[in-house]
Amino acid sequence: MSLIYKGYVDTPYGQIHYRRLRQVDGPILVLLHQTASSGQMFERLMGLLAGEFHTIAPDTPGFGNSFSPPEGFTIEFLASSLHAALTTLGVASCYVFGHHTGAAIAVQMAYAHPEFVQKVALSGPPLLSADQKDRLRASLKPIELVEDGSHLIAVWQRIRQRDPSLPLEIVHREVLLTQMARQAAQRAYQAVFEQSFGDQLSALQQPALIISGEYDTLRDSAEPAYALLKNGHICIVPGAGPYLCDQHASEVAQILRTFFQMS
Repeated sequence: MSLIYKGYVDTPYGQIHYRRLRQVDGPILVLLHQTASSGQMFERLMGLLAGEFHTIAPDTPGFGNSFSPPEGFTIEFLASSLHAALTTLGVASCYVFGHHTGAAIAVQMAYAHPEFVQKVALSGPPLLSADQKDRLRASLKPIELVEDGSHLIAVWQRIRQRDPSLPLEIVHREVLLTQMARQAAQRAYQAVFEQSFGDQLSALQQPALIISGEYDTLRDSAEPAYALLKNGHICIVPGAGPYLCDQHASEVAQILRTFFQMS
């Protein structure tokens, strides 16, 4: 696998940590992760795309090794922070691929900076009804540190339930990243609920692709999100769940190649 460079970039808000793989002078593809992961979830995908794209996978503020955002942050704040980081890195325009919360940030960035985002691909776009938001809000529980370490087991079990087939190494990675994020993870979900996601999605002029794993937790949002697009495409990945970027990286890489290289 090609060597992935890791670094930090200063923004007016704080430091953003990122992964970068520039094997070719191809188009820049920015990869935005889900809650409560980090750019680490894209390392395999970056390697698979190294022959066609210059990939950058930043850690969203509050996640991985990026700065801690202020309380009450919004998706707009996250997108602005990442846009500032990318422009400081010399990115003038790019393609963007976002997964779950990353899809929400990708839409915000494409909506606010249409000259910057040329095309956007959205895996598990969080187009949620009021009832879905209420149910998800009720399920959110703050992660409190306890002496016997049972908080770690609770997160482990929650991730295991999302996808029982997930390899132990990935479960372990996501548990540690969730623990690192803690308060930011809770707020990120609230920020997604508050975003005018559908309105922004329907306003996009750029070509946009909806991707969903067949068994993704946000599978029901795929067709409704696609229906809002002016210039849309859709692809469902058979047999894939919410961690398709890890477990179905080859299929996702081919889907992205086809979409982003399409004239």
